[in-house]
Amino acid sequence: MDENKQRNDTVEIDLVPLFKSLVPKIWLMILTGIIVAAIAFGLTKFFITPTYRCSFTAYVNNSHGSESLSQQDINAGKQLVDTYVNIMRSNTILNAAAESVNLDYTYKQLYKMVTAVVQGETEVIAVYVEHPDPQTAYVLANAIANTAPECMSSIVEGSSMKIIDYPMYSDQRYKPNYIKYAVIGFALGVLLIIAITIIRFLANDTIKSDTELESRFSIPILGVIPDVRSAGDSKNTEQYYR
Repeated sequence: MDENKQRNDTVEIDLVPLFKSLVPKIWLMILTGIIVAAIAFGLTKFFITPTYRCSFTAYVNNSHGSESLSQQDINAGKQLVDTYVNIMRSNTILNAAAESVNLDYTYKQLYKMVTAVVQGETEVIAVYVEHPDPQTAYVLANAIANTAPECMSSIVEGSSMKIIDYPMYSDQRYKPNYIKYAVIGFALGVLLIIAITIIRFLANDTIKSDTELESRFSIPILGVIPDVRSAGDSKNTEQYYR
């Protein structure tokens, strides 16, 4: 009795019918994906302000004015590189850079525009400036590159900073990536139709075969009565089980 009850409470999902229910919906998946992709592209295009990025790289170490570097200097430079990154976005350097090119921004605004990161396990710092205007991003990045070495030496005694690559002007949009958002929108549209189809499939409790009837209720099948309304059509014959 308990075994029969356990079998009744257990519902097995046959993946083959589930897959077959998805196949006819492929055209709907593609259509919905295209519509959602177009919506995502439009929202990104008209409601997100594009930004442009300009960058430069610099080498920093703690051997100011020295022609040669010892291993101790190199190790100390690696330990201080995180400090250099934080100083690069300090009030002193950013405000000095902005004032040198007559840019009227608050420190909070400048801080949001500038990002500094360490490149790998080195003493090389990459500084990025993002702004809706590519010319402003270029001007500010140059100003920081020209101001930072002197400020860094005065803040961290015995240190030096040398620019490796100066900023280069670029009018290529950094973000948003319209194609990326469109692809994400297409994927979401397809997944939406798949989810709806699966939910409808699982919610459908219609008995589809005598095997399923016997499996779900653990009762023998005494006979199969064809639907007389479609007896002449073997492809559309419905069956009732008792």
